[in-house]
Amino acid sequence: MDPSKEFGLGGLNRFVEAASLTGEIGLDDEEIAWRKQFVGFDAADERRLDDLEPLLRANQDAIADAFYDNLTGHEQTRAVIERSPKGVEQLKRTQKAYLVSLATGDYGEDYFTNRARIGKLHELLDMPLKQYVGQYGLYYDLILSRVDERVQTQVVDAIEDWVDAREATDGGIERVVGALRGLGGDDEPDGLDETLEATVRDAIHDGMQDVLAVLRILNLDLQVASDTYVDSYSQRLERAIDAQRELAMEVEEAVQPPVVQLQRSSASVAESAATIRDHAEGQAADATDAAADVAEVSAAAEEVASVAGDVRETSERAAAEAGEGVDAGERALDALESVEDTTEALLDTAERVEARAADIESVVDRVEDVVDRTAVLATNAKVEATRASDGGPTATIASELETFVEGTRDDLRELDDAATAVRAEAETTREAVADANERVHEGRSEVAAAVETLDEMEDVVDDAAAGMDEVAAAADQQARSVVELSETVEALAGAADSVASEAQSVASASEEQAASARHVADAVAQLSTDPIDEQVPVYERV
Repeated sequence: MDPSKEFGLGGLNRFVEAASLTGEIGLDDEEIAWRKQFVGFDAADERRLDDLEPLLRANQDAIADAFYDNLTGHEQTRAVIERSPKGVEQLKRTQKAYLVSLATGDYGEDYFTNRARIGKLHELLDMPLKQYVGQYGLYYDLILSRVDERVQTQVVDAIEDWVDAREATDGGIERVVGALRGLGGDDEPDGLDETLEATVRDAIHDGMQDVLAVLRILNLDLQVASDTYVDSYSQRLERAIDAQRELAMEVEEAVQPPVVQLQRSSASVAESAATIRDHAEGQAADATDAAADVAEVSAAAEEVASVAGDVRETSERAAAEAGEGVDAGERALDALESVEDTTEALLDTAERVEARAADIESVVDRVEDVVDRTAVLATNAKVEATRASDGGPTATIASELETFVEGTRDDLRELDDAATAVRAEAETTREAVADANERVHEGRSEVAAAVETLDEMEDVVDDAAAGMDEVAAAADQQARSVVELSETVEALAGAADSVASEAQSVASASEEQAASARHVADAVAQLSTDPIDEQVPVYERV
């Protein structure tokens, strides 16, 4: 396949608009003519390149192979090749087409448009400019080494032609050798024959003109390709600048409301910070007062702990006294129980005495009946004695009986009175003993209740003593807690002072933040409105 038919048919070509590309880099006929004149490229160079076409075609395979052997031998350039949609063999065919086109171009706008396209394709593959320019060094070596061989051949051919011509005109090889040795005759100076030297010089000069023609066209190609890189960089920079300006405008639009809000918020923060500072200062003063109050509470708590200890001791003594009262009450209960038993015995005795008094009264009544009958007998005896008028024993018996009756009646009346009195006293005693027994019973119940109350009181006092122990412990703990609270309140007072100080700092920082926000807004506005200043060239600053 002819390599020239693949030239410009790669997959990346659809992303390159070559015509507009030359317009972007300012490459028109006038610019092309100026560049040619600047490097000295003229029609003679075009003819020389045309003469080099057979040489380039003959060496295109070797040059392409050596060129890509070098590129694939380096990791950085190999990475670029791997990004190409073409394989290495396809790239070699494209390289062959480019090599031949150096000698077959018209060197007009179409030629350099194609060169701009080649440079753009390399830029699209992200080949760094250093690699693109650097590969021309290898290109020089590969091409000029072949041109060097051609020049050497041309010099040899020129010398041979000169020898043939001299031999024909001078008539012998000896004269030719003498000319080569500078032995042309006595009139000629030592050295090469002038015609030979001129021939050699002309041949070398002609070869160097071929080299210069190759260097000039490669230089023009490199200029155009470099322009595509520079144009791409410029476009990227312009897009970045446009994006930066657009972003700056968006940022300005986005930042302006928050900045205004930030300024308002900063003012509000400053005002709030001042309020916080005032409150913090007041809190610090209140905390100081609270610390003093807490100190008083601490002293009171210590006093409570001391009093609780005293109360605990008193409770312990009360518990001991209550215990003794319980013991005394129990002993009183025992004594009352004995009294109750005694009163019950007295009550029984009084009842028996009363019964005996009643028996005595019955006996007295029967004796009175006997006395009455005896009195009747005495009266009858007295009557009988009167009748008998003898005054004898009957009268005496009657008199004695009458005396006995009278005396017995007196004794019986006394006995009856005594029995009645005993009975009355016995009844009174029984009632008194019954009343005493009831009172003793009631007293015993009350003493039992008192003993139970004292027992409960002892438990209560014990509980009170235990409670006072807890109160004393709690008071001690409270005293310690109050001390810690006092320290905390003092720390709170210090923290309040710090808050007041920090609030002042916040207010200052808020004001600085508001100022910074204004600077940010101004800076953002400048990003979107200020033109980019062109840097003054160094030569204008000298």
